[in-house]
Amino acid sequence: MALLVGIATDLALGQSGGSGAAFEAASIQPFPEGSPIPFSGCQGGPGSSDPGVIDCRYVSLNMLLMQAYGVRNREISGPGWLDSIHFNILAKLPGGTTREQVHEMYRNLLATRFGVALHHEKRMMTTYTLTIAKNGPRLKESDPGAAKADDPPTGGKLPIGDDGFPILRRSTIAGGVVTLYRNGRARLSAGNVKLAKLAEALSGQLDQAVTDETGLTGNYDIALYWTPDSTQPGGRPATDLPQEADAPEASLFAAIEQQLGLRLETKKTERDILAIDRAEKTPREN
Repeated sequence: MALLVGIATDLALGQSGGSGAAFEAASIQPFPEGSPIPFSGCQGGPGSSDPGVIDCRYVSLNMLLMQAYGVRNREISGPGWLDSIHFNILAKLPGGTTREQVHEMYRNLLATRFGVALHHEKRMMTTYTLTIAKNGPRLKESDPGAAKADDPPTGGKLPIGDDGFPILRRSTIAGGVVTLYRNGRARLSAGNVKLAKLAEALSGQLDQAVTDETGLTGNYDIALYWTPDSTQPGGRPATDLPQEADAPEASLFAAIEQQLGLRLETKKTERDILAIDRAEKTPREN
């Protein structure tokens, strides 16, 4: 029973790497294709339980570019192999490293170890805006004084709730967004967040920029369930989905309107594109 996890993180757009803040050391190993994938993405670093280490598994250069420059996959223009060759990376951070410095460290890693050279271009792209649906919002405002007595204990395996997903501690989602994928289903959980944070998480699901244009200024607790399609994280072809009686039928777009009273609308926007001029498939020695 596979469980994939996606955690929304703050992204920052920067300039080309090769100078400035750098990892103290970084081990880069080609991922043995065909091996089991424990998870895909990067964890650790500032604000985590392991602030001195970044651990990336099954990451492509496109994923590293997204981490480094704050763009989406569709906002990267380069050879197809950037998204098809994967690596495991274990990097050590200097003490006191900030999140902003981590982005610069990723850029430096790409330039010095993969020889990445790039330039920025402006292109018109389809993006999304988060607006209020016809019947109004269905959002739960956060209660900062809510009790935490019913949180699962720390350590050990998280218990599974009636919805089939692990019960997360409030401290895990406080001020952020966590998305879990299980058996072709998805659940987004957020605690005490602005809708701009929700929009950021949705842009990761859709691989396109999403901006908050609801005009709502409160902080909200959010639980959103949907069935991802095969183009979205955690999605599977319809023929592979389990035929569970309680499995949600809603797509992400329908779920946002039905469960949150919000709506995603498309618009054309000029976006910054990373155009990759050069990159190497084999990383250089540290």
